[in-house]
Amino acid sequence: MQQHERLHNIVPEVKVSYLDYMPNKLAGLYLDNEICINKNQGYYRNTGTLAEEIGHYFTSHGHITDYANNINHAKQELVARRYGIKLLLPLERLIECYNLGITTEYEMVLHLEIDNKYLKDAIEDYKNKFGLWVKYEGYLIGFEPLDIKKL
Repeated sequence: MQQHERLHNIVPEVKVSYLDYMPNKLAGLYLDNEICINKNQGYYRNTGTLAEEIGHYFTSHGHITDYANNINHAKQELVARRYGIKLLLPLERLIECYNLGITTEYEMVLHLEIDNKYLKDAIEDYKNKFGLWVKYEGYLIGFEPLDIKKL
């Protein structure tokens, strides 16, 4: 099952539309029980966008497109982004890559069906959350640089 299909199955009650007429700066939008994804961004980038918009579905309240000028909206944006990261790239997926012998960022993004920027942003978010490393389920995961070791 591809990532988009797996993500769609999480919210079958939400309509997901892939549109080719959205502004380039707008990767996605959740509004009125519909997720709109900018089709022009490419499959791997859209995977991360879809996960984040699902995060908005579960965590955001009200109209928050003006998050740059409102601290509460910015917080909701961060919560939705982290929700998306948990959907696509929980620590278990990093460990899965390690166990499969996937070691380069290029191999990881192909396996995870995400773009390189999303991977880097997720790793940076984990670094902000845990510090430079975390012990997790018998593994030591380093975030700068990304490195996984079985304990």
